[in-house]
Amino acid sequence: MFAQMPNADKLIMNSQPSKKIIFSLTIIALISCYIGRQTEWQVQRISDHYQTEATVLNAIANPIPQTLTFGFAGDIMLDRGVRVSVNKNFSGVYSRLFANAQFLAQPDITFANLEGPVSDTGTNKHNLYSFRMDPKVIPALKSAGVDVVSFANNHIEDWRAPAFNDTLKRLSDAGILACGAGLTKSDVIKPAIIQQNGYKVGFICFSDVGPNAFAATATSSGILLASDPDFDSIIKNAKSQVDDLVVSFHSGIEYQTVHNARQEEIFKRAVDDGADLVVGAHPHVAEDIQTYKGITMMYSLGNFIFDQSFSKNTMQGLFVTATLKDKVFTDIVPHTVVLDKNFAPSLK
Repeated sequence: MFAQMPNADKLIMNSQPSKKIIFSLTIIALISCYIGRQTEWQVQRISDHYQTEATVLNAIANPIPQTLTFGFAGDIMLDRGVRVSVNKNFSGVYSRLFANAQFLAQPDITFANLEGPVSDTGTNKHNLYSFRMDPKVIPALKSAGVDVVSFANNHIEDWRAPAFNDTLKRLSDAGILACGAGLTKSDVIKPAIIQQNGYKVGFICFSDVGPNAFAATATSSGILLASDPDFDSIIKNAKSQVDDLVVSFHSGIEYQTVHNARQEEIFKRAVDDGADLVVGAHPHVAEDIQTYKGITMMYSLGNFIFDQSFSKNTMQGLFVTATLKDKVFTDIVPHTVVLDKNFAPSLK
């Protein structure tokens, strides 16, 4: 029968009941597809939500540790031959000494030893070598990137207490922290503290090479000596106030490239008492670096800026960079700094 109906398929498609059935099935299919896609989208959205929420909760529970970067420089003395050079070659502008020392400002915190008073007052004691730097030195140091200085060394009383006290005020006014020096004993035993990037870091500084008569007392200004009978408790108390503690010593023998027994003794005692890093100055040349109980001890960083042009070792020093992460000093790297004929420092 169907053989006699060549357009049977068209007849079926064109019949009214069939059209309704086909249309209904099409609508049902479209609705099913839409519902399926909506469900898939909702499932994905819910999945993304919980993944995002889990990520946020995980970030709160396990935050990425912040870091704090440090730079450590050696002796800075901008009097005598350096002053002459600055006046002659840089028109008296001390900041020009640092034209090639932009690396000082790159760490979050830069520390150095300030070898003598910076003042226009005081009386010269006429020591064998008496230093008193031009007051313009302090803003130059600040603009170069220096944040903290040790002011506990053998030249701080070269122009007596008035110059010493004036230097402390000038440093404070410029926003540079002074360590190991103060107007009273209670001042010098307090760590210089910086709070940054979630860290609270302290600096405590000692001189082991005098001047012994200029130790701070309850009523007079001066410095903190490594021979202080309360040496251990001073460091322990300082550590109790901070997350991490840097201890600095002005110690050792001039021009010796290897540390001595006395240096090793006080450096290791500092570590035993809670120091997280120990740094030294005074020999005017770089000395060896050791690790004790996992703590780095840098016995001498040598000269950063000094006018001792009589040898290669005194015309260079170390600039050490370090990173504080999870309250631990890591990535401790020494870089050689060289001085040119004008006593301007740059990285080798």
